[in-house]
Amino acid sequence: MSRFKCFSLSLLAALLFAGQSVAQQQNYFRQSSSTQKYVVMLGGASAEKRYEEHFREWTLKLYDTLTEEYSYPTDQITLLLGDGDPAEPRISGACRQEVIVETMQMLRSKVQPGDQIIFFIVGHGTSDGGEAKFNIVGPDITGQGFAKLLAEFSEQNLIVVNTTSASYLFSAALSAPGRILISATRSRAEKYDTIFAPFFIESLINHAGDRDKNTRLSLWEAFQYARTTTEKWYSDQNRLPTEHPTLDDNGDALFSTDPDPTKNDGRLAQIAYLDLLKSSLPSAISTGKNTETARQLMAQMLDYERSILLLRNRKAELLKDEYRQQLEPLLIDLARTTRKLRTLQAAAKPSQ
Repeated sequence: MSRFKCFSLSLLAALLFAGQSVAQQQNYFRQSSSTQKYVVMLGGASAEKRYEEHFREWTLKLYDTLTEEYSYPTDQITLLLGDGDPAEPRISGACRQEVIVETMQMLRSKVQPGDQIIFFIVGHGTSDGGEAKFNIVGPDITGQGFAKLLAEFSEQNLIVVNTTSASYLFSAALSAPGRILISATRSRAEKYDTIFAPFFIESLINHAGDRDKNTRLSLWEAFQYARTTTEKWYSDQNRLPTEHPTLDDNGDALFSTDPDPTKNDGRLAQIAYLDLLKSSLPSAISTGKNTETARQLMAQMLDYERSILLLRNRKAELLKDEYRQQLEPLLIDLARTTRKLRTLQAAAKPSQ
């Protein structure tokens, strides 16, 4: 086979792969008016009291932030922590393998295609070089073991935020198309205690990580806030960093410390939001007879914004005219939908 023919076949394969990747992105993390979002928090075991207290403080703070500021229903949040605590209603049970498996089975019976599930992992992690584990009460759970549990959710949009030590290898085992993975560490050598968790939670409080000030917090924004804040903490302490937060959302298991949506990672993280649809609605139409219409319009707005963002990240791949031809109708549709929502909002306001 000639060198030219080999090159042509390779180029064709690359273009086909790129086309498939773009097509898949058009379906990931789309939010309709009926999309539900679920959260599973796993707080691991610790032999030291101070770490046990940290894990409890962080997970309960995250729970309260999601319910109070983001309006997550309590039946859509599951917190498994240490040995459990029957006296604390926010804690669903112990963080044991059998309880995790049971939780995943129950969740599988509730979720619908297109729903979003966020897993927050807080605690200690270990790695023996070839296998990474999350330390829990009883037998630890491996990255490969957790990957098998996630495989049951092929129709849902999955996010895993692993804030543990030695989180890199565990997270790499979970990499797959359509998943957003955030790890507190970037290599198997980073196996010391991390401080990424409280800074990630801090990004959510009062939407501190909201860079574009659109009142919604994406996983991209939350990651960037937590990453830069973690770096600043080590700098302020005049300490050599023992953790480097990373992100992977293109399914190649190659995590980026400074992801660039136009080149490698970050495209999905930019279109995945922690906020619920109802919390994005203007207060005047968040309840009442036009609420469902408003929800549908808001979902359409978010979908157009999502498509525009994905297209802008691909600008360098397209011819100038092709880019403009795809962008203009999206901008027009977004403007029309926004106008409809504002008209509905104006009609809902009481007359002065």
